Amino acid sequence: MARRGENIYKRKDGRWEGRYIKGRQESGKIYYGYIYGYKYSEVKQQLILMKYEKQTSSNKHLMQYDGKLLDWTKYWLETFVQPKVKDSTYASYKNKMDVHVLSKLGNIKLQKLKQSDIETLLNEMNETLKASSVRSILSVLKNCMSKAVALNLLTENPCTGIELPKAERKTVQALSVKDQNRLIKEINTNQKFFSIVLALQTGLRIGEICGLKWEDIDFENNTLGVNRTVLRIPVKDNGVRKTKIVEITPKSRNSSRRIPISGTLKEKLLELQKLSKSDYVISNKHRALEPRTVAYRFQVIRKKIGLEKFSFHSLRHTFATRCLEAGGNIATISSLLGHSSTKMTLDCYTNSFLSEERQLVEKLEFVH
Repeated sequence: MARRGENIYKRKDGRWEGRYIKGRQESGKIYYGYIYGYKYSEVKQQLILMKYEKQTSSNKHLMQYDGKLLDWTKYWLETFVQPKVKDSTYASYKNKMDVHVLSKLGNIKLQKLKQSDIETLLNEMNETLKASSVRSILSVLKNCMSKAVALNLLTENPCTGIELPKAERKTVQALSVKDQNRLIKEINTNQKFFSIVLALQTGLRIGEICGLKWEDIDFENNTLGVNRTVLRIPVKDNGVRKTKIVEITPKSRNSSRRIPISGTLKEKLLELQKLSKSDYVISNKHRALEPRTVAYRFQVIRKKIGLEKFSFHSLRHTFATRCLEAGGNIATISSLLGHSSTKMTLDCYTNSFLSEERQLVEKLEFVH
C-alpha cells in the first residue's frame, strides 16, 4: 500500500517502487515512469528529483496564462461544459465550483495552484460535508484541471494522487407495511396528496412525478411513460443568486422507461383526469407542480402521523422494498426504478434482503 499522498509502493520482491507521470499519448492518456530501490528514502528522493526535472523542462513548453483559477473555471464551464450537458448538470457543476472551490481557491493563479492547496481544501470540506459530496466536488475540479492539462496550460493535474475520503454506503429508509398502510389511510381520500400514491405504486422520483403528463399514460395497455423530469436549479440574475424551474429529459437512457400500472392505480388516475384542467397529472391549475411543493405536502403528512425520519424519496425505496418482498428479481426491479445497472440496485437495497436471507438460512439443515 502507498503511503498517504505518495505513489510509492512496497513490492513483493522487497524493493520499493515509485511512480511518476512520464508523459501523455496523442490520445491524452497518461503513461508512467518507474523508479526502483531497496530503501524507501532512496526511491522518494529520486522521485522528487525526477518530478522536479520534469516540471522544469515542461514549464518551457507551457502556454503563457496569467489568469486565476476563477477565470479558467468560468471559461471551462461556458466553453466546454455548458454546450454539451443539460442545464441541470451545468448548474450542478457551477454550484459545486462556486460554493466549495472558488470561494477558497479562486484567486490563486491557475499555473500557481499546487496539490497542497487542493489537500488543504479537501481537509476543510471533510469537516463539514459528507464523503460522497466531497468526492463529487473533487471530481468536477479534476475534470476542470484535466482540460487545462490537455490545452497545455498545466504540466500535470494537481488533483492527481489526492486521497479521497471513502464514500459511505447509503442506508435505505423504507416504510414498514404497517406505516405504509397508515400513510395510505391518511391520504386516500384527498387528491392533494396523489403524488404520494404515485410514488408508492410506481417508484417514480419526485421530479419524474412532477413532469408526468396525461399523454404519458396508456390506459389501454395500463402503462405510464417516464419522459421528462421537473427540477429547480440555481441561476444568477444580474449577480443575484436565484433558482428557476426547468423541465428536462430523463438523466439517462435507463431513466426513460415504461412502467406497468395496477388496476387500482388506473382507476384513481381516471378519476383525477376527469377533474384535471392541466396537461400535467400533478398540477397547480395549468402548470406542473414543482418538487419543492410536493415535498412540503409530504412533510405535512409525515409529521402528522409520526413519520418524521422519512423523506419523499423514502417512498421510492418503499416501492422497491415491496417489490423485493413480493419475490421480484433484481433485474426487473432495477428496470422499474430506472437504475443504470443491477449493481446500483443491489448496493441500494442490500439491507432489504434480510428477511429473505433469514428464511433461506432457516431452511438449511446442518449435520452436527
